[in-house]
Formats: sequence, structure tokens, C-alpha cells
Amino acid sequence: MPTWRKYLADGLNAGTGIWILGEKFIKSSYYQFYYGLLSHPRLLEAAREQGYKICFMPHPTIQPHLELFHLLDEIEVYGIDTSYRDIYAQSNLILTDYSSAVFDFAYLRKPVLYTQFDKEEFFKGEHVYTQGYFDYERYGFGEVEYDLESTVDRIIEYMKNGCQLKEKYRKRIDNFFAFNDKNNCQRVYEAIRNLI
Repeated sequence: MPTWRKYLADGLNAGTGIWILGEKFIKSSYYQFYYGLLSHPRLLEAAREQGYKICFMPHPTIQPHLELFHLLDEIEVYGIDTSYRDIYAQSNLILTDYSSAVFDFAYLRKPVLYTQFDKEEFFKGEHVYTQGYFDYERYGFGEVEYDLESTVDRIIEYMKNGCQLKEKYRKRIDNFFAFNDKNNCQRVYEAIRNLI
């Protein structure tokens, strides 16, 4: 579930509203990393052996350009019509780079893995995202990996262990969320009522 890098596009097609991706995108570390990950023989073999399916939830900007990835039939692609609720319910592990969407996944006490292969480039100012207080290694809900092989190793490690959340990250999650019950809607409702 990767985020997007606006600086990798060659512009926006004014007629369609679709970002134009060309040679700059294909040569980018972003493309090279995700292409390599989604076609990595060791990862795909481990998924088959352990009974897991590799699913790809590309950013909506990339969805019109999926043919660039030459995805194998065994990779399931989640389109923009796939609900996050379904993804969270069906997934055993989520891999992202910087997406805040994983907060909801962590709330379910499921493992999260971050891959930040382009951290220096990402935070140097060309992207709309700026580095804030959230230090992924210090506060994140899972390991942070910085290259393809380490990322593949870590995913395989999780698959071999049934994608169990590690105690270190369970404690972080428990300490991060103030509540772990089914009463969040009630609390929001009460807070709104108290405003009136």
C-alpha cells in the first residue's frame, strides 16, 4: 500500500485528469523497488509455500498505469473501488512506506511493515509530504526496512510466523491508542452533543 511521489510524474493530462508517467517514472527508485518487490522470486515462492497471496493496492494516481508493472497473474490488485474496510479485514500484514492508512490496521492489532527505500529523496522537499513528529523507527507499529532484500526477508519472516504481531509492536499500539473497545462512535456522538 505505497504512497505517491508527485515529483515522478511528467505532468497532468488536462483532458483526462490522469497523471502522465514516462521514462522518469520507470527509472525511479520507486518504480524499481515496487516492480522488484512484486516480481521477487523468493517472495512469491514463500507466499506459495506458506499459503499467502500478495496483494497490491497502488495509489489511485498509479492505477491507470498498472501495465507498467507487468504484474504476474498471482498478484492480486486492489482497485480504487476496493474498500479499506475489506482490505483490513482480509489482510494479515500491511506493507507501506509512509501511509497513515495503516493506523486503522494497527488498531486491529495486525502487523505493519514500513519500507522506506527512498527516505532521503522523499523528505528532501519535492514531495507534498514533510517530515513531522512521527519517527517511524521510534513510534511506528512495525519494523522499518530500507532496501528490497531486507523488505523481502522481513515479509517472509512474518509469513513463516503466521503473520503474528510482535509483542514490541503490540505494546506500542496499546500505548498509542487511548481506547481499544467498540465505543468510539458513542464517544464521538457524545462529544458532538456536548458542543450543542
